[in-house]
Amino acid sequence: MEGEKRWTLWQDCRGVSEVYGQLLMISIVVIAFATIGTAVFSDGGAVKPEHIPHTDLQENVDTYNDTVRIVHSGGETIDLSAIKIILFVDEQPTEFSMSEEDGVEIYDPDGNESKDGAFTLGDCIVIDTKEKDLDLVAGANIDMFFVDTPSQQVVQRTVLQKSYGKIPDWITPHPYGSVYDNSTDPGEWLPTELVDGINDGFVTECQMHQGEWSSETFTFGIDADDMNIKNPLKVVLLKIVYSGHDSSMKNLTLEINDGKPDQWIVVDYDMDRYNSYTECDQKLEPYDLKLMNLGVNTTEELENLSVRFSAYGQAASENKIGWVDFIGIHVEY
Repeated sequence: MEGEKRWTLWQDCRGVSEVYGQLLMISIVVIAFATIGTAVFSDGGAVKPEHIPHTDLQENVDTYNDTVRIVHSGGETIDLSAIKIILFVDEQPTEFSMSEEDGVEIYDPDGNESKDGAFTLGDCIVIDTKEKDLDLVAGANIDMFFVDTPSQQVVQRTVLQKSYGKIPDWITPHPYGSVYDNSTDPGEWLPTELVDGINDGFVTECQMHQGEWSSETFTFGIDADDMNIKNPLKVVLLKIVYSGHDSSMKNLTLEINDGKPDQWIVVDYDMDRYNSYTECDQKLEPYDLKLMNLGVNTTEELENLSVRFSAYGQAASENKIGWVDFIGIHVEY
């Protein structure tokens, strides 16, 4: 070909060659990935994804009898030989296979021992952890992993019991309770941090008005379940660290209420305003009281406990105050 048309065709051929080159490279990459995928997922490949059962489980733990019950509540049937259960008690693992040697028994929905080797709807797995010397202590962290062994995947993880933690030696209004002062108009809620430490420099201030009663009321926000406090209670003590300004107050009164509306029990009607500190160095000392002698004998009464600290003002000056440095409850059960 000659002339202008020949030159135009030569330019087009160069552009087509570049396009064909790119298409060829893409084809090579696609074929390579297809070959790798076929090798990996074939019967003789290096990786064969196992089916993970989709099963709903219901679990509960009995720490008194050291048993764990797992009920099949829906979903796929699982081969018992493909199950293992791992219990973590305070982060220490113990593994159970589905065998009597590991303390495991299987029951059908009618409560009869199951012999068919399958875990299906309504079946119940009962694990006696004593067979592996595992003590399910009340208050310990207990986690359960239900594992499908062919896939080595966790079918279900459950927190059977969460640790209650250690009960503080003295339960104060901080951080769950309250402090209410009625000596102002209107009354006010005070920070609970004012009464959670002895000799820490933080105190409440209750204004003493002449010819009037002033008071502070304290609650503790105790939740017996969360703190694992159980009946019967053995010891319930009240500690209060307080001080008065001078003789500006009289009839310093301590009262408690265990949840019965407007039924306050007078503990002490004429407390010594100097009873809680040594005059020579102003170091505050505690006033302790056994509350079980006053009707606080159950966890319900403990949860509803309120304490009221009040006094009658007898001085004309308005700068007379009383204060509480610490208040707390000690419990043993």
